[in-house]
Amino acid sequence: MMNTRLKLSSLWLSLWILIAQQQQVQSFSAINQDGVIINRQTALKYIVASPIIWSQASQIAQAKVSIKPDAAFQSLIAARQELNTASKYLSTKDYEGLKDYLSDPSLNINNYEENAGVLLASKQLDAESKKEIGTIRRYGVGADVIIMFGSVKSELEEEEANFVSVSKSLKRCMDALDEVIAICKSNGF
Repeated sequence: MMNTRLKLSSLWLSLWILIAQQQQVQSFSAINQDGVIINRQTALKYIVASPIIWSQASQIAQAKVSIKPDAAFQSLIAARQELNTASKYLSTKDYEGLKDYLSDPSLNINNYEENAGVLLASKQLDAESKKEIGTIRRYGVGADVIIMFGSVKSELEEEEANFVSVSKSLKRCMDALDEVIAICKSNGF
């Protein structure tokens, strides 16, 4: 909360500085949302501190990434096994069991996007492979995994789910995940 507020204050202050520079004014003042008067001297003090503030924020974001690419790949392998287990629920027509099974947040398939992001950020995948896998924003087989798995889950949430559609989406999700795994294996995972 404090970090967000600090960033917003910095952005607000930057805007005032840009306005002052555009108008080529040597002195200006404004009152921010907290009632603090910001003049040219105060603005300059913030300017000096802002690179330090921004570098601290970026270090915090980097510290959150703790998944190693090999562990992310193993998570994809485990996710594929989880989808096999999910398909067994369909063969026995245990749709409530399937819904409960897929809603478990500890399943690797529920963390696919994060694990795929780690793999795409790794240096082990070549540029062409990264394009083939893609993301939800940039289409590829990785987007197919996300879309098809989302389709399965949303269809199961319906009062009268279309289980033919669930079955097709699950199959397509499994096929897309197989393709992602094959691409990763071709890059040495």
